Amino acid sequence: MPGVLANVDYEEPLTKYRVREVLIEARRHSIGYIDKMKQEVLADSFYVHYRQPILRMPIDNEDMETSLWRFVVSTYVRSETYNDVARITRLNGRLSRIMALKLLKVYNSILSKMDRNEAFRQMVESAMDQRDSTSRESRANLEREVKSLINFYVGNMKKVGDTVNRVRMLFGESVGHEIADILLSTDIDPYRLRLISMLNSLIRLIVDAKYVVDTVSDVDAERVGVVGGVKRMTKASELRDMMPSERLLMKFAKPVFAYKLAMGNVLVRERKAVRKPKIYMLIDKSGSMFYTVNVNIFEVGAISKITWATALAVILAMKGGNLAVRFFDQQVYPILTNKKDIVRMLLSLIPLGGTDITNAVRAAIQDAADKASLRNYKLVIITDGEDDNVDPSVFNKAKTVFRSVKAILVGGENSVIENSTDTIKIQELSSESLTHVIKKI
Repeated sequence: MPGVLANVDYEEPLTKYRVREVLIEARRHSIGYIDKMKQEVLADSFYVHYRQPILRMPIDNEDMETSLWRFVVSTYVRSETYNDVARITRLNGRLSRIMALKLLKVYNSILSKMDRNEAFRQMVESAMDQRDSTSRESRANLEREVKSLINFYVGNMKKVGDTVNRVRMLFGESVGHEIADILLSTDIDPYRLRLISMLNSLIRLIVDAKYVVDTVSDVDAERVGVVGGVKRMTKASELRDMMPSERLLMKFAKPVFAYKLAMGNVLVRERKAVRKPKIYMLIDKSGSMFYTVNVNIFEVGAISKITWATALAVILAMKGGNLAVRFFDQQVYPILTNKKDIVRMLLSLIPLGGTDITNAVRAAIQDAADKASLRNYKLVIITDGEDDNVDPSVFNKAKTVFRSVKAILVGGENSVIENSTDTIKIQELSSESLTHVIKKI
């Protein structure tokens, strides 16, 4: 028995492979009736997200189970939620598989309820039987049930697509896929809304600070620097920086260009060396860092201290410098070195109580002891200072290991830190304060 999509070859090896992937993930997520579902149902759940679906016309004497699955898919495809989802999942296997599981949970819930509730089973059978005089009312009731389940398992996806597109424009496709994966995998709407709010705040901070992604790899960026004035060419590698007039000569007046080249008179754009920042950053991720500066609550749309701190790290990573980042609370988390991992970490952070700044600085000192190249880095500690047990001696030790040590107190105070090291105090979480800090560190 074929599935309900006309544009799927259910016998194709790739289709069978994707069915197997969906099955493995569904078992992992304990979808109860998954082993009773037809292979075509698993294929449909994937391909309805992967490509524009074309529903197959029902055949004569179609069994009730297939009719029910067709009804679920049809109701889903006609929903506004599906339109929001499809814009993200189209031609993306990983994201299509994530959403396939959510759709299968909807179907699984109906099958489960049919087994547990005889009245519900009779309503579904009536809805699927066009000859039943009560089928219209039954179909309306079933449609409400399916929409309710879609709302529960899939949730509100309206803002997800816009946020993912903003991420892709700023950070590139790979980071966009990561973020889409995280947002689609989140099953709780309020938590997803929180992540979207943090992401949008992060993007707004970075864009307002007028920093853009460097599309050149870090190694190349170190070598070529930035374009400055005009000079005579001294080496062959500078040919790519020729002035437009010289390019025209090379193309249309080769003898003249050859003469200028022999005489050393070819003009090129001068490039100046770029000094890349080398920064080891410790970012406090304790519970208080998830609040705003002035109000100790999480506000949708407001910029939290942890978002501001992460934006600073991402901007420095985007500038192409050497960056090592460790988040910390009562413990210290692994080193991150690129913007993709930093953004992903922000969205996976769980606000926990407790801050141990001393332990974090000691971990940084140990890293520098283990890796000599880190000793030429600047150590920057970002915290709101909510730690009453800071040992001032660790800052003195850090000053002997790192090139310099600075603390950034975000919306807080700590006399031990302020008396022990150079401190920048931030009371406004804005792109202006980000720019100010970047210049100071």
